[in-house]
Amino acid sequence: MSRSNRAPPRQDGAKVISAGADKQAKVLDLATGQSVQVAQHDMPIRSVRYFEVGGTPMAVTGSWDKTVKYWDFRSPQPAGTVQCQERVYCLDVKDNLLVVGTADRYINMINLKEPAKFYKTIQSPLKWQTRVVSCFIDSQGFAIGSIEGRCAIQYVEDKDAKYVFSRPSSLDSCSSRDQWAEH
Repeated sequence: MSRSNRAPPRQDGAKVISAGADKQAKVLDLATGQSVQVAQHDMPIRSVRYFEVGGTPMAVTGSWDKTVKYWDFRSPQPAGTVQCQERVYCLDVKDNLLVVGTADRYINMINLKEPAKFYKTIQSPLKWQTRVVSCFIDSQGFAIGSIEGRCAIQYVEDKDAKYVFSRPSSLDSCSSRDQWAEH
C-alpha cells in the first residue's frame, strides 16, 4: 500500500470508504473518481467504519479472517488488531463504543479507550445469524438485527438490562397491525 494521498473520508460526503471481497478497504474521492487502498486483510472484509480518536481520523475493519483491525490513514500498517472468536459479519462504532457481530452469534463490545481487548462478550439474544449492529447515539447500547428478520435492543452495562428486548422487525409479523399502531 502506498502512503501517498491516504486522505480519510470526509463528513461532507466528498470521500467515502468501502470494503469487500477483494480483501481491501479503499477511500474513494467522488469528485475525481480516484480510490486509494487504506486497509488489507487475509480474507474478505465484511464491514468497515470511519471514526475519530482524539481528532485523528481512523477506520476499523472486520473480516472473515476473524480479525478487527484499526487503521490510521497516515500509515499502511494497522494501528492495532483484535482476534475474534469467529468470522466478523458486522460492526458499528460510536464515540468510545465498538460493537462487533460474528459468526456463532457472538457480540463483542470494545471500549475504544482500551481497543486491544474485549470489554464484554455476549451471545446474541436472537436465534439466528447476526446481520447488523447499530450503536445508540449516546453509545450506551446498540440494536441487533438478524437474518430471520428480528431485532433486539441491548445495553452495554448490566444495570440497564431491564430495558433489553427483542421483537420482529416487521409490523407484518405482528398479529394485528392496527393494535400495534394504537400502542
